[in-house]
Amino acid sequence: MTEERNPNRGILHYDTGKTKFSLTRRLPSDDLRFVVQHYWLIEWDLRGQPPYAQEVLQHPGVNVVFERGQSRISGIESKKSAHVLQGEGQIVGVLFRPGAFRFYYPGPMSALTDRVVPVTECFAIDSRDYERQLFALEDPEQRIGLVESLLRRSMPQRDDTVELLNEIIDAVIHDRGITKVDQLVDRFGVPKRTLQRLFHDDVGVSPKWVIQRYRMHEAGELLENGMDIAQLALALGYADQAHFSKDFKAAVGTTPLQYVRSRNA
Repeated sequence: MTEERNPNRGILHYDTGKTKFSLTRRLPSDDLRFVVQHYWLIEWDLRGQPPYAQEVLQHPGVNVVFERGQSRISGIESKKSAHVLQGEGQIVGVLFRPGAFRFYYPGPMSALTDRVVPVTECFAIDSRDYERQLFALEDPEQRIGLVESLLRRSMPQRDDTVELLNEIIDAVIHDRGITKVDQLVDRFGVPKRTLQRLFHDDVGVSPKWVIQRYRMHEAGELLENGMDIAQLALALGYADQAHFSKDFKAAVGTTPLQYVRSRNA
């Protein structure tokens, strides 16, 4: 199963965020592990405080999000996204493994990229009634059990393509030396055009996007841990700091130096 070394990678300025909300994760039951990466549960109480916008660089997986009044399916967001927390609330989310949501969605995953659609587009439920049932349960495990019952209604068969895609993405996560798609072609013996098509249809983004996104996840974490920007650029395979800063700004919206300064502000 694809898994981050630090599961909080991609949550920008998480040290600040965790003072605004609580986040827990749960692994799926054995029979759903080939489609579900993990469940994520968030609670917050900001009554009497200003809203908080949590910025995220999303993983290459679709999220199904259950939230009172706005349950939704969130495709991969190719750029930085932000979720505004205000008042009090709760979320039960499902992060699907890369390539696995195509079992539930009747089309190429690229059609969901940068889109949010109602949860009812893929699941035959009354969303308001389902939200009432879900959030009436106090125990997180019971909430997950209800969600798993929903997922099992359209239980897919195991698929070798999903496993291949996750092996490829695992390699990207754990080997920072992978900086080019051609390296994946050589390592896994998949023709480049075939690889591009698989990622487009089954994941929703290109393999190049996945490589760059995980390098930016790593960059954010190491910057927050105090690593020198020039050293970081070299560690991630960049020829110089300028090219790294350009890619970082394109993904995060600020330069690495601005990111560090905003964290320390």
